[in-house]
Amino acid sequence: MQYRTLGRTGLKVSEIGLGTWELGGSYFLRDRTSAGNDPAGYTNVAEDEAIAIVQSALTQGVNFIDTAPIYGDGVSERRIAKALTGRSEPVIVETKLGVYAEDGRYRRVFTRDVVFREFEKSQQRLGVDVIDIDLLHSPTRAEFGNGESLEALLELKKAGKVRWIGISSSYDVQHTLELIETGHLDVLQIPLSLLRPQWTDVLARCRRHNVGVVVREPLFNGYLTGRFGEDSTLPADDYRSTWGRERHLEHVRQANLFRFLANENRTMAQAALKWILSFPEVSVIIAGPSNRTELAENLAVSDLPALSRDDLDRVAVVHQSAFLASV
Repeated sequence: MQYRTLGRTGLKVSEIGLGTWELGGSYFLRDRTSAGNDPAGYTNVAEDEAIAIVQSALTQGVNFIDTAPIYGDGVSERRIAKALTGRSEPVIVETKLGVYAEDGRYRRVFTRDVVFREFEKSQQRLGVDVIDIDLLHSPTRAEFGNGESLEALLELKKAGKVRWIGISSSYDVQHTLELIETGHLDVLQIPLSLLRPQWTDVLARCRRHNVGVVVREPLFNGYLTGRFGEDSTLPADDYRSTWGRERHLEHVRQANLFRFLANENRTMAQAALKWILSFPEVSVIIAGPSNRTELAENLAVSDLPALSRDDLDRVAVVHQSAFLASV
């Protein structure tokens, strides 16, 4: 496992971290408009398997774990706490604020009161006095509003309750650039992948402000694993099952443009992660496995050779012709 510096935090983090949305298991919530329950997670992962995945990752050099209250409605945070019980080696745990479940409903609220309340709940579930990293969970420009949620996070940091703070970006690049300019972000999480190349524009700004970059959705919700075809179906408890056939077909078509990256020495997923690691500004990728086989595939990426100049050039050509030209 290779390690990188997480921006101004100075923390040395494994370049492949552990995303734990899947480890929250299967659950259903009503959104703000729905009368019935909709899947809010991935396919079910039993608690013993979730804990085994975390512990296996740690024994293979992972020291960065990402979670959030909404992942299993607190289940992911609780399982991480169980998996870390009794460990003496330092493990950096990053969680988030502003997206949570309340009375069986999916909520997105970024106010001062919510930040303080939800912080305490995460603190209790994780079983810690101080949270390593806490991020606002992808607020849109409208949700961010006057920035009171970020001010509340700053207060928690000044009080010594959170070591480092930041934001998990929404899908708005311009708003993200503006948030970096506040100078308040220690850590920024962005949805960079082969299918979202426009997010590379944010990296230079992060370097200028010495902001640590965490990459989420590196496999574009699984479409860059090479395991999806046009006829693929998803179980009813997987939130992607609600996306519709046209969206599915578009994602499959886009992912297939990069199949040339897979070869006898690396899978499609490994190539997709290796492309992200070609950017020195990236500190850690939080790939989210649902079993130990996927975990092993992800972790092996750190020791694979870098993509060749020819591969990177071919990726750039695809991006320019099929993605960036329309951005």
